[in-house]
Amino acid sequence: MSIIEPPPKLDSVFNDVASFTKIFKIAQMPQLQSLIHKANDQYFYWSEIRYRMPADVEFKAEEVWAYLKLGRNANRKAASIKDKNNQFFTYWIPDCLHRDISEVDKWSGGRIITDQPSLPTKERFIINSLMDEAIASSQLEGASTEYRVAKEMLVSGRKPQDKNEQMIFNNWKAMQYIRENAQKKFSMDKLFELQAILTQDTLEHPEDSGKLRKRDDVVVYYKNEVVYIPPKADTLEERMNNLCEFANIDDENNWVHPVIKGAMIHFWLAYIHPFGDGNGRTARALMYWYLLSQGYELFQYLSISKHFLRAPGQYVRSYLYTEYDENDLTYFLVYNLSSIRLAINELTKYLSRKQQEVSKANRLLAHFRGLNLRQKSLVYHSIQHPDMIYTIEAHKNTHGIAYDTARKDLMILASKGFLKIEKEGKRLLLFLPAEKQIEKLHAQ
Repeated sequence: MSIIEPPPKLDSVFNDVASFTKIFKIAQMPQLQSLIHKANDQYFYWSEIRYRMPADVEFKAEEVWAYLKLGRNANRKAASIKDKNNQFFTYWIPDCLHRDISEVDKWSGGRIITDQPSLPTKERFIINSLMDEAIASSQLEGASTEYRVAKEMLVSGRKPQDKNEQMIFNNWKAMQYIRENAQKKFSMDKLFELQAILTQDTLEHPEDSGKLRKRDDVVVYYKNEVVYIPPKADTLEERMNNLCEFANIDDENNWVHPVIKGAMIHFWLAYIHPFGDGNGRTARALMYWYLLSQGYELFQYLSISKHFLRAPGQYVRSYLYTEYDENDLTYFLVYNLSSIRLAINELTKYLSRKQQEVSKANRLLAHFRGLNLRQKSLVYHSIQHPDMIYTIEAHKNTHGIAYDTARKDLMILASKGFLKIEKEGKRLLLFLPAEKQIEKLHAQ
């Protein structure tokens, strides 16, 4: 990848005793210490160090990088992941990771929906976030379906119309599969089953679905450029067994924080690239699976891939920086945890906004005692979106309720004049917002 430049090797900088001694004078330079602190706090790669070098210092960027690497190497420890040359990846936990882990743990230890009783059911929020995750994770892998169209497909329950929609539909099914199997241990058979769900009816060679790849011609592209060549096919079974063992066993002597471990599993699957296609989607799904299995149930409310999708170049570089800089997995961990933290912040703001909306709907609908929270939320939504069309199937899927319950919700709203009914074909009922809803509410 042309935008990635390998960092200088330490032995190219330390060519004699004098050069080694000079490096440690960096500690006496305040303007460089500020750069070093920021480099570790945000975990800069070599190119960022070179770009940010002050102009008025006697040191070269290579020397500052060498000083930085000495500190990083002193703190690192081996992960369980091995590269194509059978060398271990390493990592350490800089301050920025400690902060992110703390935030995630504090958030995960709290409650979302139960603390806000005026909001609709928690199942609706889980469904919405998992749909968003299914869409974003598929779009990262090239699915070109627009978000609006994809969301309409999942909510309405209609069948996919092309390969792009099929990818998204498969991802949605996979997220449901993970929820159902969250407490089961990782196994080769389970991973194959998950991957088969993710790739159903999307592969050029359908027989490859749910199986380890047999070929070595699989490469990873980014912007039409080969950026990565995975390990050989004949090593995959052993590597996958090692991944499952890592996920299932918590060794007290080699304990890894669950959120860090989830990110490692994400990286590991993507790195070994065991399948002919769908490796990225499988890797992100496995991270969700592992975190749910460890009691991080609130991750059901997050769509982390939405943040990967907003800056796909950063996502790709977090892999490449790790590989280019002596298998330093910290780059990937920092990016992954930062994305989780952003997803948490966005969810917090979203919930606050939704609570305000629902509270307003409750005030407007105070006289309609017979309406439940789902109905009140739909009325308020229809006021904001007068061109929206609602169906029983979409209402059912949105809230995770039975068909008869969804039908009853909408029919009651129609009987009270908030919705009007039209028919499409012989059977499908369409529910449209009635006119002058605000006037009706204020007239009560």
